[in-house]
Amino acid sequence: MNKTSTPCRLLHLVNVRTVGGVERMFADFLEHSPPFPVQHFTLADHDAIAPSIAPAILHHSRFFSSNVFAKLPLPRRPGILRAANRERLIRKLQPDLILIWNQIIDVRAFSSERWSCPALYYEHGGAWYQRAPALAEAFFRRINGVLAVSQAAKRTLQLKYHVTQPTDVCLNALRPGVLSVNHPVASRALQKDRPLILGSAGRLVPLKCFGLLVLTIKALRMRGIEAEAIIAGTGQEQAKLEALIAEHGLQGKVRLIGLQNDMAAFYKSIDIYVNTSMHEAFGLTCVEAAAWGVPVIAAAVDGLPEAVRDGVTGICLTPTLTQEAYLALTQASMPRVPLVYWPEADALEPPKMLDPERLAEAVLQLANDAGRYRQMSAQAIADVSARGDFGALCDGLYRIMARYLPER
Repeated sequence: MNKTSTPCRLLHLVNVRTVGGVERMFADFLEHSPPFPVQHFTLADHDAIAPSIAPAILHHSRFFSSNVFAKLPLPRRPGILRAANRERLIRKLQPDLILIWNQIIDVRAFSSERWSCPALYYEHGGAWYQRAPALAEAFFRRINGVLAVSQAAKRTLQLKYHVTQPTDVCLNALRPGVLSVNHPVASRALQKDRPLILGSAGRLVPLKCFGLLVLTIKALRMRGIEAEAIIAGTGQEQAKLEALIAEHGLQGKVRLIGLQNDMAAFYKSIDIYVNTSMHEAFGLTCVEAAAWGVPVIAAAVDGLPEAVRDGVTGICLTPTLTQEAYLALTQASMPRVPLVYWPEADALEPPKMLDPERLAEAVLQLANDAGRYRQMSAQAIADVSARGDFGALCDGLYRIMARYLPER
């Protein structure tokens, strides 16, 4: 693409009603200065925008909703009404490029021909959820290229949906503001004058399996280890987590601290970060913890081994706990992910969870070896620094997009 004074019209199809990793990334992406003139348009299936990301979206883009036509709301059913309105808005806006953020949308009622401009799909975890094969096939026929948050995301698309389009892997990076430029991070050592503190963060939803952290604390305390845990986040599983904590008499030993505006204080307060998720397209909180010098323990599935270097910045464990055993132990809701990516086998197979007893053993490997802990802490900081910052990630995304833009 030749640089001209005419901005590239970049249309984003994205869900902005709720906030997760991809929605925060989208808002931060909009706030990054592009390397060439760009005019952003945001098209969502709902007219509501989550308050935490609304300022960035409304300031840096023009917002449209496919469920509003002539200022009147369209009903959810039949779905063809909103889908047709989405197609109408795309034609009206005449974008130079469409970027679809982590949603495989239903276009089966429309022509199988591609849109009149190039369209890219950004995969950030959406591919793991079950969709009708015909829906995915119709969608990817209209896509020119793919951006994937990890190699695991790329392979999941290829193995599950037989995606053949060119796919660029763009590993996630620290969000702006995670680290303070005025306070360099130093490697850390375990403190002996207080309990060992484990931490985890994320939405309290089934796939995060936070109940396993509760049971890990129980397993450590049964071994005579003064261990506690902090879980940051809110969500639908909070009541079940509170019940599990009470069932095992761990009130005050496992604390649910809700949403945190100051995540730096959270990472500074913990000794080891434990990612209990049964599925992660990448695992950005693992990288955030590493940036603060916190070694990470996670499952060796999906994109987690790309975020945690086993034996270097943390420990990756092979999950062995069946879904039935997990439910019996935690009484939690069952995550609705039928298959996960197993890197060693390069295959999609049913998920398993981390065994709390094995998690406890991995924690003790670090807690009982001060030298290894300090080395992992230092290597974690260095590893994150070498990955590059969020600005570099955005510039890389723009470079990929420019490849698909016509000469102007």
